[in-house]
Amino acid sequence: KVDGSIVLALPIDRWTSTEEENSFEGHGGGLTFWDGRQQKSESGKREPEEIVYDTRSGDLAFIDRAVWHQANPITRGTRWALVIFYKVER
Repeated sequence: KVDGSIVLALPIDRWTSTEEENSFEGHGGGLTFWDGRQQKSESGKREPEEIVYDTRSGDLAFIDRAVWHQANPITRGTRWALVIFYKVER
């Protein structure tokens, strides 16, 4: 078991592809988190709050093991991230 994770969004390669090919704009990526607080959805059901975090190169996220989250799919280009899982020794 781990106590959490650290996610670092790495820079994209601007030397081998055009800026347009590597653009983050409108092509997905990022992280989605679900908060434990309940809110009403459009259908009237009570569901956890969904928080979408649009990551950029150099962004760092510290995520506790109890937080539900996912990496969002991308629709174009390549994204890289360094993910570190850690355990705190007491």
